[in-house]
Amino acid sequence: MSARKIMVSVTEVSGDLHAANLVQAIKKIDPGIEFVGIGGEKMEQAGVEIRAKTVHMGTVGIIEGAKYYFSFLKIESKIKRILKEEHPDLVILVDSRDFNLRLARLARKLSIPTVYYIAPPLWAWNDWQTKRAARNITKIIAIFFLEAEIYRKAGANVSLVGYPLVDLVKPSMSKEETLQKFGLDAARPIIGLFPGSRGHEITRLLPLMLKAASKLDKNLKDIQFLLAEASPVFHNKIARIVTRSKISIKTVSGNPYNLMNISDLLIVTSGTATLEASLLGTPMIIVYKTSLSTWLIGQVLIKLPYIGLPNIIAAKRIVPELVGFRLTVSHLANTTLELLRDEEKLEQMRVELRKVTQKLGKPGAVDRAARVVVEMVNN
Repeated sequence: MSARKIMVSVTEVSGDLHAANLVQAIKKIDPGIEFVGIGGEKMEQAGVEIRAKTVHMGTVGIIEGAKYYFSFLKIESKIKRILKEEHPDLVILVDSRDFNLRLARLARKLSIPTVYYIAPPLWAWNDWQTKRAARNITKIIAIFFLEAEIYRKAGANVSLVGYPLVDLVKPSMSKEETLQKFGLDAARPIIGLFPGSRGHEITRLLPLMLKAASKLDKNLKDIQFLLAEASPVFHNKIARIVTRSKISIKTVSGNPYNLMNISDLLIVTSGTATLEASLLGTPMIIVYKTSLSTWLIGQVLIKLPYIGLPNIIAAKRIVPELVGFRLTVSHLANTTLELLRDEEKLEQMRVELRKVTQKLGKPGAVDRAARVVVEMVNN
């Protein structure tokens, strides 16, 4: 009997982490399964044979993704060959909505079953898109209750496992050790900047964050700033932007949870980091800015009143969102200053974030997801 083979498709930094953790959990249950795919260094370290490095290519929006169009076509062609020539037993799709839904349709034509893990938030989009995705995907491994409910209504085969980072979001050091490592003063306000894990997010949002930080520095002379680097892939890009800003800031690579754990407030790009911060109970301001065309399309298609995951899960605005035209240097600086000066508001946010984390499910989500995958492969 030939070895069973799973192909994994990832184009995002956060997806690379989720996929790597899932692969490791699958191997603990069934070490005989082989893995190939596209992704990044974390997947490679987990034992996936990487056929193309793609984590720098994650985008949101039409204009933002345009520069990677031909690269994606080339990678898609490579994946088609893998599917046709190697015919894996299963394809695991992680995040990356547009690219992976195309692969799901291709796999379906070749009668290869698919699992979508960290499924696209089509529950925020129109019903026809959700139904189309449900039709082309063999199994949705849902991580949110709302997601599971809406995919089921659309006719998808769904397994709800809970949020995978519940087990993983833990600082590697105590607050005291982290403060000492970065030479910070616990008596002075600490602001953590999280500009995102996609190249276009960093280019668009980090300069704005740094200008707001400069404005804050003039109002609060004792303020301290830390900047999180999502991946070494973006180190040079971030370094260039920081150098041009001429602001005093420490850039932190590696474990972002230490940074979140010591921060009084975060300025964070909408995405996975907002739930990581929620799990640590750290107050935040969620920011996002896209091209005008993407924003206009979003106004037509997206049906939720919020973009931040903590607000979506809470079903109310518990965290400020500065998005699109509302995101300006002055508005961001003033919102940050207002929160820093109102401990009661910060504490209320911490209380609401704890309620959000209670809705993310129990520990063990990755192991539950791995069992679903192994059962599918063996059947």
